[in-house]
Amino acid sequence: MKELKGNTVTRILVSLMLVIVMVQSCSKDLPEPYNPVLQLEIDLKLIDAYVAANNLTVEIEPNSKMRYIINEDGNDIEAASGDTVYVNYELSLLDGTFVDTSDEQKARDNNIFNENRNYVPFGFIIGRGMVIPGFEIGTLLLEEEGAGTFIIPSVYGYANSASGIIPANSNLIFKIAITTINK
Repeated sequence: MKELKGNTVTRILVSLMLVIVMVQSCSKDLPEPYNPVLQLEIDLKLIDAYVAANNLTVEIEPNSKMRYIINEDGNDIEAASGDTVYVNYELSLLDGTFVDTSDEQKARDNNIFNENRNYVPFGFIIGRGMVIPGFEIGTLLLEEEGAGTFIIPSVYGYANSASGIIPANSNLIFKIAITTINK
């Protein structure tokens, strides 16, 4: 077996050290992996600060910890998995940015009107994953003809993905009014 000369060993060690330093410095540029449990803690702190700053009295949905207000009681008909639900809604961010609505006049009033869109109640089937989880959770807290405001943590919204003008990890405020539940 051939013996390596001291100069060769030194070059190998220096090369290995350079590779290690380069790998470590590059790893600092990588984002932290998404942690929904940690993100929920961050979301709830921001939401609770919003609730306090706006002097809101909210209820807390026990499983999701979503904050909500029932604005109008319904007619005792509740949605269940498999039901088709039709709702009017408004969507905004905690900073007040108005994002979307099913109501034409509200779209016009908030300068988001789109003439190529139909402004009608939005329909979806409960339990089919057709909407973000927080929207479905909020809808299930209402009765037909009822209305509520739901402050949805980002983990039950679009999570760490942006959607249109909604930045990643955005908490959402949905005002939802159920017009019809088809069993």
